[in-house]
Amino acid sequence: MISPASNVDSPAAGPDEAARIGLIGAGWRAGLFASVVRTLPERFRIVAGLTRSDASAEEFSRRFDIPMTTDAEAFLGSEPMDYALVCVPRRATVPWVLRLAARGIPVLAETPLAPDVEALRRLFAELPDGARVQSAEQYRLQPHHAARLHIARSGLLGPVHSACVSTGHDYHGVALLRAALGLGFEEVRVSGATFADPVLSSLGRDGWDASPCVRTVGRLTARFQVPGRGLLGVSDFSHEQYFSPIRSRHVQIAGERGEVFDDDVHLLAGPADPLHLHLRRDVTGVDGDLEGKFLRRITLGERVTYTNPFAPARMSDEEIAIASVLTSMTRYVAGGPSFYGVADAAEDQYLALLAHDSAKDGRPRETDPDRPWAGEPSVLRP
Repeated sequence: MISPASNVDSPAAGPDEAARIGLIGAGWRAGLFASVVRTLPERFRIVAGLTRSDASAEEFSRRFDIPMTTDAEAFLGSEPMDYALVCVPRRATVPWVLRLAARGIPVLAETPLAPDVEALRRLFAELPDGARVQSAEQYRLQPHHAARLHIARSGLLGPVHSACVSTGHDYHGVALLRAALGLGFEEVRVSGATFADPVLSSLGRDGWDASPCVRTVGRLTARFQVPGRGLLGVSDFSHEQYFSPIRSRHVQIAGERGEVFDDDVHLLAGPADPLHLHLRRDVTGVDGDLEGKFLRRITLGERVTYTNPFAPARMSDEEIAIASVLTSMTRYVAGGPSFYGVADAAEDQYLALLAHDSAKDGRPRETDPDRPWAGEPSVLRP
């Protein structure tokens, strides 16, 4: 048995070695990460897993061939890990982040970082100096979103001043809005409202509904105004949009010279000279192509807006985003830059919580200028 200190002191995996990951959790999200690791064994390896029950430990171990335990100390003292991936219910995330950080173990925390503002403040009050913690926020890394953000940052649209996203709930939607607007920790005025959305059940996490019925789900619409910079972000989302074929997803990013609307790009090249371009997915395995089925890249005319770093692995966009998070974390623990720190993750959840608070009583909310993470650097601010 290796002592817990060995997890900290042992050298990180070399550049040609698979990153050694400790996994806490065995739920649906943990399963997605484990699937990506299994797809890319040359890059990642889960060396130990921890879950609460013997039944879930046995089932997860069988599915993914991962050594699992229900003993936290046994997990912490197992084979050396480069970092721990925390995929637990949101109420348990902060305690686990603090526990791992106190032992010097780098942490990749699944979203959201905390369930409420009180827990966010506790995290920043108790997190040890020098703790290496990052968030697994993945939305801006999904290929289609990454391509849109590339266009927004390229200058083609001119200065971007507004964005509307209808593609991810709460903190995911906020993270995408902040990325599109280049919004760090400026003061924001938040207005929220909820609506009933009756919809026929169809596709969900567990597959197709064999007996569809109409059910009512909540839809949250929120406006995020940034008076100091003249920016506006709008989020509008119902959970049915994640899977349902009759509730689509949309993204609009607008600048002075044009806009991105889903996969279309509208520009004004000159007087009476509008351009209407389309983001094209270059996918193999079609017609006579025998390379296999994978995303190669996304282009806008001759401009390459996204290149898949994991081709030719057969992966969904979400899996590519997860693999991108794991790759960034591997670089980070080896001395690379922060890619989505706790400050950005806290701001995402904080703004989402303000939207829900506003929706309850119809009154706008203003961000607290003294929120403890507001003085930290943001990867989203140009």
